[in-house]
Amino acid sequence: MNMTAPISIHTIIPLSGSNYKKWREDIDLYFINQSVDWVLTVAAPPALTDESSDQDKAYYKDWSRANRICRLTILKTMSDTIKGGIPDKELAGELLQAVAERFTVSEKAETSMLLGKLMTMKYNMNTNIREYIMQMINISNQLAALNMGLDEQVIITLALKSLPNQFDNLQTTYNTQKDKWSLNELIAVLVQEDERIRKNKEYTATVNLIAKPQWKFGKGKGKVSASTANTFAASSSKNPKKVVNMKKKSFKCFFCKKEGHMKRNCEAYKNWAVKKGVHKEQIAKEK
Repeated sequence: MNMTAPISIHTIIPLSGSNYKKWREDIDLYFINQSVDWVLTVAAPPALTDESSDQDKAYYKDWSRANRICRLTILKTMSDTIKGGIPDKELAGELLQAVAERFTVSEKAETSMLLGKLMTMKYNMNTNIREYIMQMINISNQLAALNMGLDEQVIITLALKSLPNQFDNLQTTYNTQKDKWSLNELIAVLVQEDERIRKNKEYTATVNLIAKPQWKFGKGKGKVSASTANTFAASSSKNPKKVVNMKKKSFKCFFCKKEGHMKRNCEAYKNWAVKKGVHKEQIAKEK
């Protein structure tokens, strides 16, 4: 009785550039379930002749059928890109060996590339931190499929070291405590810390905007906002004559309504005051 877990050809993920180990395990299991795995290790029988016995003919038929099943399964479970780079073989055993040889060479380059990527990853806070850590875990899983599995604590250490300075307090806390985190605990803690940092950043930006110092124009003049000051400065640099005109227009007599002087300096007002008998002390008070 075959106690091996059943597997269908439709459940085998096609061979790509990074899943050879998993693909090979599924292929071998499928061949065992189909009872055709023996053909991979048995030499091909001699061609049939008129003198071949019925036993030879039966064996040749069984071997040909098993070889055909294995060969077609191998070809069907490879992506078109991988299939085009593997030399075609009539014997399933030789075809499987060609695939293994090709991936033994490429695995070294693949491992080096994935390991280098994992070591140089940096979190820039422009993405979701949960997705960022999941990317690191995915790379670690790919390395494990290439017989380069990393301990969970190594992944945690690399993840913490890849965080920006805003997470320094969290790194210090982890390094000084005795207990170790799991990857799930790391993700939960980082999500909370990331949210706290982002909220604190927004609050700081708001406080800085509200506390922006007010600008003054001239001694003793009223205060204006920074945005108004910037607008005024930009307008002044483009049209200096306009600024002069603005200064002149800022002095307007409340008595004769003419611009360029104030009421206390208005000759018309002084003459009116003399005619009306207004005392000099009262005029002085109005200054």
